[in-house]
Amino acid sequence: MKRKLQLGAILLGGFVGPYTGQALAVVIPEFAGTFDISVAQAAATMSVYLFPFATMMLFSGRLVRRFQPHRVVAAAYAVTLPMALLLLITPSWELFAAAYAVIGVANAFTTPVLQNLLRALTPPEQLGQILGTYAAMQSLGMLSAPLITGLSSLVTWRLTFLIPVAVALYILIVRLPVVPPPVQSDNNNGGRVRIAPTLTHMATSFVVGCGIIGLGFLTSLHVENVFDLGPIGRGLVIMAGGAAAFLLSRRVGAMADRYGATAVLVVSGVLAAVALFILPVAPWVVLVAMMWAVAVVAAQGMQATINLTVLQGPAGSSLISTVQAFRFFGSAAAPVLFLPIYTGIGGAAFWVASAALFLVAGAQWGLGRAEAQRIG
Repeated sequence: MKRKLQLGAILLGGFVGPYTGQALAVVIPEFAGTFDISVAQAAATMSVYLFPFATMMLFSGRLVRRFQPHRVVAAAYAVTLPMALLLLITPSWELFAAAYAVIGVANAFTTPVLQNLLRALTPPEQLGQILGTYAAMQSLGMLSAPLITGLSSLVTWRLTFLIPVAVALYILIVRLPVVPPPVQSDNNNGGRVRIAPTLTHMATSFVVGCGIIGLGFLTSLHVENVFDLGPIGRGLVIMAGGAAAFLLSRRVGAMADRYGATAVLVVSGVLAAVALFILPVAPWVVLVAMMWAVAVVAAQGMQATINLTVLQGPAGSSLISTVQAFRFFGSAAAPVLFLPIYTGIGGAAFWVASAALFLVAGAQWGLGRAEAQRIG
């Protein structure tokens, strides 16, 4: 029973980091009104969390590789708890932004370390499946946040930050399994880090973050403008992606174990590109929700297979945080990059993301062929 509770703590850790980062996606107008700031400044507040998160993730895996993972995660949530409480009450946007940024830094030490815990606790032949489960929880957090925030806005949007408070308390009370520092396993996985595959995975992770996951806010604005939906309706549309990813990401991870990471990665990229091409011209809100769900499931398929490939390669436990950082750089950059594009060309902004996804899918296909020839 204790081990199940601890596994639940790991998965909740995967849930709460993305949840916190996307909590404002569908209440940007309401958030702006609370602090008397512009809509653009309110949208940029998500980047206040994500940029420090992504920047610290470039180094977090290496900084803590000689420490026991459960102690690193406990320290991170000990910092997160008071900062999340502050988000509930602060009357100042500046103080809100500072606390939000601190939570982002703290979560940079949870996301990769929790995956290292899963790697240490899981047989190699099941690693793709468990990483798919973890990705499902990330999806659920990232894309259920808008629905929960939309419901909270009936009273106050601030109530959404009770979730990170509760999760931090749970993890600190239940505690996590004790495993050796990951540096020990990396020493047994020799070989030099290969530059071209690593750069390709970084670029793909950035496109996943910027071109799919980070577009939750844009999808919300689009259905508000086209279908005149309120916060709850917008939240339901975005939640469709989280629900679909939660239900299917584990199966996608299992497919990677069975058919190979590259095949699943390329197919996922093409599916996401097609879905985002259709989304802005969909005449019904239900079809928009369906296309968003396809794109998000495909995004989690892409990220889970990248994670699997990196973790199985040289220095995987340290490198995983650096590669994943680019997903969150992408999510942080999305409001800054896509809001002006959407203002200028409307729904065609989604086609920019679609084109980028086709490009990285092609790059991954080429990398897979090159790797097969090198091994063969």
